[in-house]
Amino acid sequence: MTTSQIQELLLATLPQWHYRIAKPFKQLLDEGVSLEMYYCIQTLRLNNNEISMTELANITKMPKQQMTKMVNRLIDCKFVERVPDPDDRRIIKLKITKEAIDYIDRFLDEDAVYYKTLFDSMEENDKENFAEALLTIHNIFNKMPCETSVRHHTMHKITRETSSRHHMRHRVAKES
Repeated sequence: MTTSQIQELLLATLPQWHYRIAKPFKQLLDEGVSLEMYYCIQTLRLNNNEISMTELANITKMPKQQMTKMVNRLIDCKFVERVPDPDDRRIIKLKITKEAIDYIDRFLDEDAVYYKTLFDSMEENDKENFAEALLTIHNIFNKMPCETSVRHHTMHKITRETSSRHHMRHRVAKES
């Protein structure tokens, strides 16, 4: 399969993913807990429960200013705490709290029942294929560098569009 075909398949799958997975998930979260907050908690959990703010901002592709606000909300909910790095006092690490682990566990046990229903409605072969596909995607994402930035691609697109408009204006001015 070519890269273009993979892109097309991904973009065709995103609406289904949104309506069947992401949107119900967002509705299941407790009031005051945003999708981004949950993602940050899980990212911390998957990174040995401790990570620097800069690393978290890189992984989540979030600007540092926005990350600071997110971290403050996580601290207010008692999901993370700031911990000074013993080797470098300039670095502040974020550490997941017991409250966050309890929230994730409770969410999986009580709130994520929607997904149990969804998966139980699948034929056994489809459920196995779905689980295998998720595991494959998870493993591939874990191998990918976090530095690949949407901002880079957005800036590249803006530069291309600006360049195209400039050439078009130049051509129109020449023809006049």
